[in-house]
Amino acid sequence: MDKGTKRNIWKVVANICRFLLAAVFILSGFIKANDPDGMVLKLHEYVVASGVGYIPYLTLVIIAIILAIVEFSIGVHLLFGMSHVIISKITLAFMLVMTLLTAYIWAFDPVPDCGCFGEVIILSNGMTFAKNILLLAAAVVNYKFCNLYIKLVGHNTRWLITLFCMVYIFLYSIVCFYALPWMDFSPYKMGTDLRSSESRKATSAFYIADMESGEDITDEVINRDGYTFLLTIPNLRYADEGCVDLVNEIFEYSQNHGYGFYCLTASIDPETQEYWIDHTGAEYKFYESDESELRTVIRSAPGLLLLKDGVIIRKWSNYMLPSEERLTDRLEKLPIGEPHDIEGRKLIDLVMFFLLPLGLIILIDRIGSGFSWYRHWRKKTRKLQLENIKEQISNQIK
Repeated sequence: MDKGTKRNIWKVVANICRFLLAAVFILSGFIKANDPDGMVLKLHEYVVASGVGYIPYLTLVIIAIILAIVEFSIGVHLLFGMSHVIISKITLAFMLVMTLLTAYIWAFDPVPDCGCFGEVIILSNGMTFAKNILLLAAAVVNYKFCNLYIKLVGHNTRWLITLFCMVYIFLYSIVCFYALPWMDFSPYKMGTDLRSSESRKATSAFYIADMESGEDITDEVINRDGYTFLLTIPNLRYADEGCVDLVNEIFEYSQNHGYGFYCLTASIDPETQEYWIDHTGAEYKFYESDESELRTVIRSAPGLLLLKDGVIIRKWSNYMLPSEERLTDRLEKLPIGEPHDIEGRKLIDLVMFFLLPLGLIILIDRIGSGFSWYRHWRKKTRKLQLENIKEQISNQIK
């Protein structure tokens, strides 16, 4: 086999590995940015399992967002073939560390899953390790043959694409942190009918129990007709108290209009409940639920869900709770009392705010490259024409 054929084969293999790595890094980075609080919970699991001690919540948030930006940026650079030498080295180093980490997780099982793809794709520790072995092999090939990249953008716009993608994923992380994940992949997303058999299977760990009698009242709550508010506070000691006035107003509103209101928490000891009551003036009753599952139900503490005939129609984080100005009448007469399925609209927004600007940058780059190629072609053509003219003149003289 001649050198040209070998080069072409390795060029195909290298670019396949590159695009595979790009897809995984972009997906992983986007999912972490979409659910930063979920990544914080996973990081906390790692911290507890490693025994390194207490790490502040804000520190874990910053780490989660940085990790999302790094992975997404690496993926974008791989996709477009930008800074191929340094990016191939970073990718190889990243995959080497991740492979060693997942080998440890697979061997000692300190956490149930690595959390690489959040709630979207849940892999066993063994599958995660196998996946990283494959990606590490791809990273080695990518590193060795990065000079064979098929580059999709020119040199002049690389910095702009890098800046745009980093700023975008940072802002997207902040929005998802404050206003809940933009794309909800949990079994408790808006539009879910908690009464359906399919939903019952997916949410089997979810329960509501009366703390006084110990009775499981899950069926009673989700089969309740009309509107029901579910306030979720996994741990009363560590919940945000800055929104308690709005919570108390919503409780009073539900009482005045005959709607159900249940505060779900895993804090079952009276001392912790008294602490919350003393600090917030809460008058609502507490119901027991699983702490881990409550964090899956909604990525907020407190978080608020609105059910209508057992269907989740609204979800609010502690930063986005509805105020008195929005609760001016009965829910039956207000927009927030209607089913609100906007997943399709959210996907359109993602396309508009990311793919369209990115596509515009790439289009400008391609147009600029086209003009450069045209100027080069014109210059080369004129040079050939001048050489032909000189040759004709020289021939005539002879």
